[in-house]
Parts: sequence; C-alpha cells; structure tokens
Amino acid sequence: MKSKVLSTILLGGLLFLFSCSKSYLNRTPYNAQPFNVAIKTESDLQTVNAGMYSALRNTDLYGRTLPVKGDLMADNIFVTTANSGRYISMNNYAFTNADSYAGAVWSNAYIAIKYANTIINSSVPDTNANIGQYIGEAYAMRALMHFELVRNYGHPYTLAPNDPGVPIVIKFDSTSKPVRNTVKDVYTQVIADLEKAYTLMTEYRGTGYFSKYSARALEARVYQNMGDWADAQTTALDVIKNSGWLMLKPSDYVSPSGSLGTLPALSTYTPGGYWSNPVVQASTKNETMFEVVSDLANNNGFDQIGFIYLQLGGGYGDMMGCDTLYSLYSATDVRKGLYVRCPAGYRSGQGGNINLCYKYSNAAGSGDKDDTKVLRYSDVILIAAEAYYNAGDMTNANLYLNLVAKQRDPSFAGWADTGPQVLEDILVERRKELAFEGSRFWDLVRLGRSFTKVGNQSPTTNIAVAPGNIALVFPIPVAELNANPNLAQNPGY
Repeated sequence: MKSKVLSTILLGGLLFLFSCSKSYLNRTPYNAQPFNVAIKTESDLQTVNAGMYSALRNTDLYGRTLPVKGDLMADNIFVTTANSGRYISMNNYAFTNADSYAGAVWSNAYIAIKYANTIINSSVPDTNANIGQYIGEAYAMRALMHFELVRNYGHPYTLAPNDPGVPIVIKFDSTSKPVRNTVKDVYTQVIADLEKAYTLMTEYRGTGYFSKYSARALEARVYQNMGDWADAQTTALDVIKNSGWLMLKPSDYVSPSGSLGTLPALSTYTPGGYWSNPVVQASTKNETMFEVVSDLANNNGFDQIGFIYLQLGGGYGDMMGCDTLYSLYSATDVRKGLYVRCPAGYRSGQGGNINLCYKYSNAAGSGDKDDTKVLRYSDVILIAAEAYYNAGDMTNANLYLNLVAKQRDPSFAGWADTGPQVLEDILVERRKELAFEGSRFWDLVRLGRSFTKVGNQSPTTNIAVAPGNIALVFPIPVAELNANPNLAQNPGY
C-alpha cells in the first residue's frame, strides 16, 4: 500500500511538472529570496544587524556558557554539591565528543557568523555613514566569533600556532565542507577583519553595539592571546589615549546597600552602582566598551546568566566563588562588595565557605535584565600593562597596572615590584577585576600555566591541570564530523 501511494504521488508530480511552463520552473520560491535580492536597502541591513546581535544572547554563547566556562574551568568558581546538573563536564574536566556545550557553542557561533557575512556580502551601496557602520560592525562580529571559536576548539596561538584551528567562513555556501584552517590562519583573518572594522566604523551607537574603539579593544585582546606584545601595546594605547572611555570612581563602580549576615538581608542585597544598573549606556563611555544586551522583552528567562550564580527569584545558584579568589580582595577594595560570604547552611548540602557573586543581580523581578560584559576599559588598561612588562618597561607596566588597582582600592599604596613579579601582579589584578566575566581561564591557557581546578571546596576535590590536558580545548562536535568528512577531531577525543 505504501509503495502504491508513493507511486501515485510521483506520477501526479510528474504530470504536474510537464503541464507547467518553463517560466514557472524558474520562479523564485514564494517564501524566500536570494541574499543579493533580499538585502538591498539600509533598512534591510538594520534588520539583519539586529538579528546578528540577538544571536550573541544565546545561552550557549554570551548568554551564559562562554563567560561561565572562562571562570569555571579555571580556579575561580566551582559547581555546588546540590546543583541543577549544568556544566558538570566543565567542572570535572570530562568532555566527550558528544558534549552538548561544545556542540552548541560551535553551531551558535557559526550562526552569528552567518548574520555577519550576510551584511558584509550584501550589495547595498555604501551611500552614507550608517551603511558603513553596519558593515564595520559585521566585520567586528565575524572577528569576535572566529576568535572565540579558535580559542575554544584550537590550541593556544602562543603554544601551537600551526595546529588545526577552525574553518574560516567568510561567505555562505550550503554545499561547502571546509577543512580546519590553522590557528595562525584564523588569527590572521580575525586581525584583518578588525582592521577593516576599525576603518569603516565612525559612529558610537552605545555599549550594545560595536564601535570603532571597541573593535580596537578586541584587537588588543587578540594580540594579547597571540603574544604579539608590540601590537597589543599599540592597539591598547590607541584605545586609552583616543577613545574617550573612563573608569568610574569607586563609589560609582560599587556602592553596596543592605545589611549582610542574615538570610533576609542577603535576599535583598545589591552591590549598587555600575553593577546594579542594567540599563545600556547610550551616550556615556564608562567602563563598558561592548556588552551583549538583555532586557525585559529580550532575555533567556531562567537561563539568564544571573540564575546560575544566585537563587534569587528561583535561580539555580549552582556556582560559587573559591576562597582563593575571595581572599584576594582587601577590606577597602570596592570590588569586594560584588561578593558576599554567606552564613553557614545557605546552600543545602554544601560545606565550607559560601561565596556568592553579585555581578549579575538583576536576573529576577521586573525591569531590565543583566547584560554580559564582553569588553571593558579596565581590561584594555591591564593589557597595556602586560605589554609594557613584556617590553621590559617595568615603570610603565606598574603605572598602567596601578591605574586599575588604585582606582578600585583607594587605600592601596600601589604595586611597585620589578622583574617577573610584575607579571604575577598583573595576573592577580586581572583575576580580581575580571572575575565572573570569563577571562581567567584564557589567561592561564595562553601563558601555558599549570593550575589547580577546584571541583568542590567541601568535600575537597581538586583537579591538577597542566598544558596538554585534552579538556583545555573543546572536542569538535560529533555531528559536524559526521556531516563533514574534511574535519578532523582534536587529539584525545
């Protein structure tokens, strides 16, 4: 019966085709258009531009997974004893080639690249500054995604630049089965895209969009990850001297309110200042250079990043800070107001100290949701400090290092070391400043450092991590390997 029905369908289809004119067969699908037809006005570009930024909000990009990985797979945070089952493979350094996070980051990053390529490869005439701005933002976005892909799925540039990286995709081709370009090739493409973005962008549309100098800040980070300290210094100083961005004074950065020490107080605690204000900066240039925006209408619900750190409003509260991180902050460091040491018993079944992060305190309730900071001005200053250190200029290394350290802790006399200790001071300051923003893991990886990953503080479960650990890179998703025989898996998977 099944064969008979199928034959009837095929016969009917053939009769229908032969009864049609050739012009009918050449018609454009009624519900789709080729890119060169569909994207033809400034308004079209604006629509694709909005979709491009929206793609970054995905839970398995900057919505949660990328910033969580950057701390969880380092020595800053761990998964609590009682948990929702999220990010266990990261916490335990135990990936398989079917890991769901590795698969999701890969696919969602290439979706964002698809949006960027749609804009870059459109045929809209470059008739005004807006169009150039949209195209420049797309170049910056394509660079950002290739950068995240290559450092998540490839070995560090500083250690193995000629190892396989990820496929470079600069145009849409549904039939393509690309090979993995080398790590060095991917970084070369990233730099080229950022240079193009820098020349095209002329407008500042707020922190939720790429701008000329946020592209430059990203370029400084890329050079830092390459160990190219001359160019890292040049690009970082361009931002510092010419962008107009500022660090906030201590009371505007964090101004805690509420009494600590009892559970009712903790439930209403807010760090105040910059970190409690989820409203995107539209015209001012303070601290944030680029962020992925969430608001009441556009957010990830219970998969918003704040819910993984706090139980407020029904959050999971799966992650807490390590004692080694908490102990770095002095009593006069305003950043300590972003972390709360809770009373014993606050986490069911969790022993030891309980250190909560309040950088994302707007996950619950009404109003705007927390945005994910991707590029911050203080990071650029610390990149400049590290570049000066690698140039052997300890005076300027300490100068730029203390611009951040003394701004956050007005009582601090300042770092004044010499030699290799200056680098250790920079890394401590980076750890304090950028904690819970996804930076620490990449600092350790690019420098080839061995470290101790805390699986849990009580009972104590530690993982010794050294260069060469297979889990330092994601596996290439098994679905991609099955679909594309030209891809090769990472060693150990």
